[in-house]
Amino acid sequence: MRHRAIGIAAILSLVVALACSCGHPGPPPAEAAHGARIDTNTPQGVRAKQTVDMLNSDWPIGTVGVRTLAVPEKVDDVAAAMDRLWWDRPIAVTGIDMGASQATLHVRTSYGAAQDIELRTNDLGLVDRFEVTLQPPPIKNWADVDTELTKSGARYSYQASKVTNGACTTFAGTNVDESLPLASTFKLYVLLAVAEAVSAGTMNWDDPLTITAQVKDVGSAGLDHLAPGAHVPVRTAAQQMISASDNMATDLLINRLGPGAVERAMVAAGHHDPALMTPFPTTHELFTIGWGKPDLREQWQKASPQVRAQMLEQTNSRPYEPDPERIRTPASPYGAEWYGTAKDICRVHAALQAAAVGRAAPVRDILSAVPGIDLDRSKWPYIAAKGGNLPGDLTFSWYAVDRAGQPWVVSFQLTWPKYRSLAAAEWVLSIAKQAFGMLPVS
Repeated sequence: MRHRAIGIAAILSLVVALACSCGHPGPPPAEAAHGARIDTNTPQGVRAKQTVDMLNSDWPIGTVGVRTLAVPEKVDDVAAAMDRLWWDRPIAVTGIDMGASQATLHVRTSYGAAQDIELRTNDLGLVDRFEVTLQPPPIKNWADVDTELTKSGARYSYQASKVTNGACTTFAGTNVDESLPLASTFKLYVLLAVAEAVSAGTMNWDDPLTITAQVKDVGSAGLDHLAPGAHVPVRTAAQQMISASDNMATDLLINRLGPGAVERAMVAAGHHDPALMTPFPTTHELFTIGWGKPDLREQWQKASPQVRAQMLEQTNSRPYEPDPERIRTPASPYGAEWYGTAKDICRVHAALQAAAVGRAAPVRDILSAVPGIDLDRSKWPYIAAKGGNLPGDLTFSWYAVDRAGQPWVVSFQLTWPKYRSLAAAEWVLSIAKQAFGMLPVS
């Protein structure tokens, strides 16, 4: 989605505001609303305040506005960094450190993540260095996890489970039975269906999958250069589906597996309510319902299971055309998502590991190719991972084996009523890493 550049009227009003030092008693209302007062008697102070004003404006961040802030060669980088912050507004300033030609803004996002914005100005007073750094919240115990996630305003679930003989036992967690959006974590069920088909001999890892124009509609993270008619081996598609969360690869696999295969995998994995995702939607089908034209969200929300099945089938008769007005708005409030509980996530991870034998043994390597978290590998020699991110919905999950050979599953699910930037994922990861540190690993 391309964002509008900041308008000329907004730029003019911003310049007037920056130029005016009218001696008001205390900070103006907008500044007071956004936290600590910023002195503007130095170039770096001016730019610090301009940064905060732009981040809290209703005008999207664009290169036109950023050109009034940064040197030409840094405009694109600064615009990208500010755009991520802008989506998480309001941004509150909790403190500011001033130095020679530089300023560090200590800020907090609308969901409670602490970040530092470091900027430096050149001789002309323009920003030539701009860096944003997350400050991970200190997590000393499991109650701290709940405190941070509660402050975020999200509905959430997290769980740390010990896996013994394929069975999950909760070690710590909150809302572990609450069914929440899975985002791309649903692809674990697709992989399980693939593993079962390979074991049964109805699918081979080197079987070719034919790319179609329809599956290309949903985008691809690593196979987008391939044209309709090209072929991708099952093994490559499975790897891309897990490592890069590739939607095109996912739909290729679901279509090759045929009707009912993923639903059967859900039952085999012990999903608490497979009917929630029966028939199991492809990404093309669900994206068309949630973010495509025409707007089908309210119709989907009110529809019976039978009508929903018909709606999914009807989406296959037309290309997926994203609606730019809704592409960053959550669809899960209307029920357009894949769903599961923390216990479901643990069970499907355990089922995948149990299935990864014989012809399906490559599943272990597929799941662990990208661990998705920076842990001490001498402590955690095997890490399988799958996460997901859709507007408003964020999930992470890991099946990790400690050095004593004990498997654990750790998962996080958060859902907000509005879009969150990828900075939210970095924030959750910082909590998850500390959660691993609280597990009793010798």
